[in-house]
Amino acid sequence: MTKKFKLVGGGVAVGALLLFLLFGSDAMSYVSTSISKVHDSVKGSVPVDFELERARNEVDKITPEIQSNMQLIAKEEVELEQLSERIDSLEESLVGDHRAITRLQSDLESGSETFIYTGNEYTVTEVKRDLSNRFSEYKVNDETLKSLKQVYASRHHNLDVAEEKLSEMQSIKRQLVAQIDNLEARNKMVEVARSSSELVISDSQIARTSELINEIKSRLSAEEKILDAEILPMDRIPVEADGDENDVVADVAAYFNQKTTDSLAASNR
Repeated sequence: MTKKFKLVGGGVAVGALLLFLLFGSDAMSYVSTSISKVHDSVKGSVPVDFELERARNEVDKITPEIQSNMQLIAKEEVELEQLSERIDSLEESLVGDHRAITRLQSDLESGSETFIYTGNEYTVTEVKRDLSNRFSEYKVNDETLKSLKQVYASRHHNLDVAEEKLSEMQSIKRQLVAQIDNLEARNKMVEVARSSSELVISDSQIARTSELINEIKSRLSAEEKILDAEILPMDRIPVEADGDENDVVADVAAYFNQKTTDSLAASNR
């Protein structure tokens, strides 16, 4: 096996050396041009019907991508809706926390030593500690709200871009289908035109029959001349006319002359 590979490798090396010796630095250009011509020749021999079918199959492959993107968009829409609900809930919570913090702050500023909330008494220290905790939590939640709003805005923007891209993909697919339909119609017209140009009505049988009839006519004419020559010798001059023909002409003239005479006589009576 190794020996076989060495032989193949040596043959390739020799071929490359010959190309270099023949064409020099232009060898690769000749090789690439030859490969390109072979590729174009092979591609040009593929029937148009096959290429159109291949194009339609390629367009069909776009459908799964569109469906996948539609699922991603639908999922993102659900998640954004959930995120929006979370933002609304946090905003509502912050409104209540702000109201409570403002009340605790106002109570502490009053200078009282004890405070009563929902029937329970609390000292200044307890109220300050609760105010401090509430305020720290409020600041964290407020920062969280800002971050969530930024995330929502960014994801919503990305969703808009994705929906626009999906719409564009669907539009392009429809255009591609329409183009393929148009190309198929044009290909049908080309096939019809080609078949029309190749439509040759054969009249060879008519020609042969006409030629045969002409041959028969010529043969009969020749035979008739031969028969006439046998009846009337070709070496004699026809001095006297055919008596029967002259008699017929005279008979016709006499008949009509006599008929005219009889008519005149009858009219004079």
